[in-house]
Amino acid sequence: MPKFLDKLFGKKTKSEDETIAELRATINRLQLRAKELDKRAKMSREQAKELIRIGNKEGAKFQLKRWYRYVQLFNRYSRQIASLEDAIATIETARDSVEMSRALATALDALRQAREIASPERAMELMARMDQTMQEIESTSQILSEGFEVAGEEDISIEKELEKLETEVMLEETGELPKVPAKIEKEAAEIEEEVKKLKEETTKEKEEKEEA
Repeated sequence: MPKFLDKLFGKKTKSEDETIAELRATINRLQLRAKELDKRAKMSREQAKELIRIGNKEGAKFQLKRWYRYVQLFNRYSRQIASLEDAIATIETARDSVEMSRALATALDALRQAREIASPERAMELMARMDQTMQEIESTSQILSEGFEVAGEEDISIEKELEKLETEVMLEETGELPKVPAKIEKEAAEIEEEVKKLKEETTKEKEEKEEA
């Protein structure tokens, strides 16, 4: 095996096919786990919805906390699956590179027999490009496997989801959206009245100037 592959994967007794098979088996297990988490997340959300329907807002918040946790775990497993899939792609790409190298070696032998020797500078350039490509693939895998969470994101997500569930329950039970509080309606009416007065005063001043 070429040295650059030794550095990438390490010297091992397992073949690439065995490694890929193990990675795919791991991906299948993670996908089953992610599917179960997604199912639990949906179930917790439905339970929160039912609790809102009977007026138990605190119970709904508790269920939404569970929903949030399941969603975060689901996202984590999704990133891990993506990372393993990238690893498989990297191994397959490396294996293709080995086969390509062998084909190039055969071609080089033919060229040597014909006394047409390839340029060393060109070979170094090809190896440098290959090394850069492998590094970019590795960097992409690391980025996809990293997760982050904004401070306070859980509370914000829960409050927003709670508002959405309250609206859904209201629509299902009454067919109408929640009414705007009377205080807000009163303030809006007062603002509208003030704007109307300002328009009337402006029009009156303009008419007086024209008459003068």
